[in-house]
Amino acid sequence: MSSTAEPKAKRVKSEPEPEAAPSSSEQPVEEASSERTAPSVNEQGEEYFELSAKKRFTVRKWKGNVLLDIREFYEDKKTEEMRPGKKGISLTNDQYKALKALILDGSIDEIVAKNGGEV
Repeated sequence: MSSTAEPKAKRVKSEPEPEAAPSSSEQPVEEASSERTAPSVNEQGEEYFELSAKKRFTVRKWKGNVLLDIREFYEDKKTEEMRPGKKGISLTNDQYKALKALILDGSIDEIVAKNGGEV
């Protein structure tokens, strides 16, 4: 191989042509639900939502600050309790607001879809 070889170009997935949108009489009506998912409460009294079998979104207070924690959990083999693992992130309220704004304006969904993810 020579050191002057050009790098390979990335393949771009072609997206299927979007179908025509159904008329307003055919579109299902999505109503804003007034019902919210109730959080669970852990042993420390912190409210959380299960994102998957081993990931949780927890709202907690630490040193007087509200933190929004997304963390991986594991089952303690001795006690059979779910315990927090090392992998995770805690967001301050300001960081959460910035993330929420990106979600609400569709910026994150756009990038996920552009990279082949399901939105």
